[in-house]
Amino acid sequence: MTDAPKQSPLASPEPWSLVADDYTLELLPMFELFSRDALALAATRPGARLLDVAAGPGTLTLLAAQSGRSLSAIDFSPQMVVNLKRRLDGAQLGADVRLGDGQALPWSDGEFDAAFSMFGLMFFPDRARGFAELYRVLKPGGVAVVSSWATFEGIFASIMAAMREVLPDIPFGAGKGPLGDPEEFAHELQAAGFSEVKVTPHTHTLKGDTPRAVWEQSQRTTAPIVLLKKRLGDPKWAEVTAGVLERLEAQYGAGPVDVTTTAYLGFAKKPG
Repeated sequence: MTDAPKQSPLASPEPWSLVADDYTLELLPMFELFSRDALALAATRPGARLLDVAAGPGTLTLLAAQSGRSLSAIDFSPQMVVNLKRRLDGAQLGADVRLGDGQALPWSDGEFDAAFSMFGLMFFPDRARGFAELYRVLKPGGVAVVSSWATFEGIFASIMAAMREVLPDIPFGAGKGPLGDPEEFAHELQAAGFSEVKVTPHTHTLKGDTPRAVWEQSQRTTAPIVLLKKRLGDPKWAEVTAGVLERLEAQYGAGPVDVTTTAYLGFAKKPG
């Protein structure tokens, strides 16, 4: 048995609307890699009907729409939805994009051939309900692919460690995150009724900028850091930045650093 998911500060629209613009602009290269992995796992045919839950900037939605799939997408952040619609219009692609709750999907039973949630369902206040809703809207034989982050590594792990040293009263980024244990991840999919469950790690590395640039990007695009910065205020945050940069540059120097990230992709099928 696993413990009931704890309420995450990332389970509300506010932090995602705060980071929406920079998130869309700056994180697409990494998120596209994991979205391509997810689409390859699902192995749907052209013309299949796909659902992207907690779609964020719609990385998977746009990739799938470009390949001839019929797309629906939903997110609870108004700004993320605005950005996704803008990106679809710019690419001259169509999708059914809605503002709403992934724990109460506005579609009927058995509508989709495949359903995805890329780094979104992991933050739901009620993950069991989120998985149940994915199961409900899939056709018999349909597949779900859900992603979560593995324990941070490389420079991201160093950023979290530096923040814990600078702010020892705030347990920041320690241990595994939501759905960060493959066995628990698989158990939650199975508990929703899915079969043929597999949870596999996928790792990608991008050529990075300097540690300073990676830290600056994190302040714009990493929702927990954005929330903390807003909470602490500018004077305190200047102290945090100085402490974090001192530690990062002592470890990595001031030159370019690779950015490596690992995610778990959970694949599952609705029996039938």
